[in-house]
Amino acid sequence: MKSKKALVNLLFFSTAFFLFFLICGQALRIESAPAGNSPVASGQADIGIFLNRKELFPDVPPIIDKGRTLVPVRFLLEAMGAQVEWRGDNGAVYIYLEDLSIELVMGSYTARLNGRIVPLEAPARLIGSRAYVPLRFVAENLGATVSWLDEIRSVAIAFGDGFDDSVSGLVREERPATYSDLELSIETYGVALGDAEEKVLQELGEPDRVDATIYGYNWWVYNQDPLQYLLVGIKDGRVVSVYTCGLEWRFGAVKPGTGLPELKEHFSTADGLYVEETRTIYKLHLPTLIYKRIMITFYYDSLDNNKITAIRLEDRALAEDRYELFFQCRSAQGEGGAYDPRGMREAEMTDERQIFDLANVERIRRGLPALSHNELAAQVAREYSREMFMHNYFDHVSPVTGKTLDQRLDDYGIDFRLAAENIARGQLDGIEVHHGLMNSSRHRDNILNRDLKSLGVGVYRECYTQNFITVW
Repeated sequence: MKSKKALVNLLFFSTAFFLFFLICGQALRIESAPAGNSPVASGQADIGIFLNRKELFPDVPPIIDKGRTLVPVRFLLEAMGAQVEWRGDNGAVYIYLEDLSIELVMGSYTARLNGRIVPLEAPARLIGSRAYVPLRFVAENLGATVSWLDEIRSVAIAFGDGFDDSVSGLVREERPATYSDLELSIETYGVALGDAEEKVLQELGEPDRVDATIYGYNWWVYNQDPLQYLLVGIKDGRVVSVYTCGLEWRFGAVKPGTGLPELKEHFSTADGLYVEETRTIYKLHLPTLIYKRIMITFYYDSLDNNKITAIRLEDRALAEDRYELFFQCRSAQGEGGAYDPRGMREAEMTDERQIFDLANVERIRRGLPALSHNELAAQVAREYSREMFMHNYFDHVSPVTGKTLDQRLDDYGIDFRLAAENIARGQLDGIEVHHGLMNSSRHRDNILNRDLKSLGVGVYRECYTQNFITVW
């Protein structure tokens, strides 16, 4: 009798979930805010903030509470040169500037100013994982002048030596989806957000493949050179997203191999993505930069000193749609709104192909032989992902049939001597699935196992399965 061996690993990770609703609405998944921080405030993404006549762009919007403006504490006060300290044990923010100290406890209508208790007209609040503080109280106690400009719905702050409180002539920017306002050099193989598809063709030539998504754009896939793997998202003839795990991209001082601490020395990463249309903040688990019209996500290798390995740049409106549509159409907790079975199957096939591509990118870079595609294994994987979704479970042993990986392969007549399975659930797309698997040692071992020769990937909605096979 032939000896068979099956290796199995699973990865559950909800890449995005609702943290907090800023106005009433139906939640798909909610993590409650602490006591005393009920959702009585509404997000005001249209409010501008100027510091010394320069417009600032927070990654989450100011909040209006009982006519008082609250702002995310680090965004503004660190720009003013203050030191900000959060203490989770007592739910308080401490602000220091020269000989001044301010203590603000979340939900309290009083603060401590150099140890003296003073009243607040609006309390500090914890929304999601961000501490919001009353702008006027804090700024004026730091020695700033604060003005409200109703005609442009903006707050103007004058602070420091040499600045007056003149507010004449202030105009708010409408930032296009380009990199010019970021004031740094970005290199992604000659293409940029906003470029016409004709420019992409001039720079890169015809794509090796075109993959559909449910998010309103197609991926142009450039995968002939695994060391320079590149995806270009095209919508309405324009570039709206770029992903690469190649070796030659640059984002300012950040490049492949840059460590997370160095990234955070140059940029302030965001905790959440605010979607104005639904007044929703999505938790972000990856290092992410959010600008008014651009969002940048960095992927890193937690098993190799947290080195950055890949980057995704996308139009912010498209990024918001990606989160929203995932929950509407792909998540088991969604309402299934706008669900298109044919369009979903095309998107699932996109994920399957990209997960397969990226597994081989990892192997080839390490001098390992590429995996061949195994369609029978893919059919087994696809059916298993569907079963997990339809019966709402997540395990290598089916509670529906009681079957294990080797039994499922036997049912399809696959005569194997070695097999392995990775499963994942909850990621927004195949790119995030791949990086999540590579950051888990046991899943990574399967992807990089020299003895495994072929791979079939199966995706159904938010469930993903990799079946690795070596036949006799």
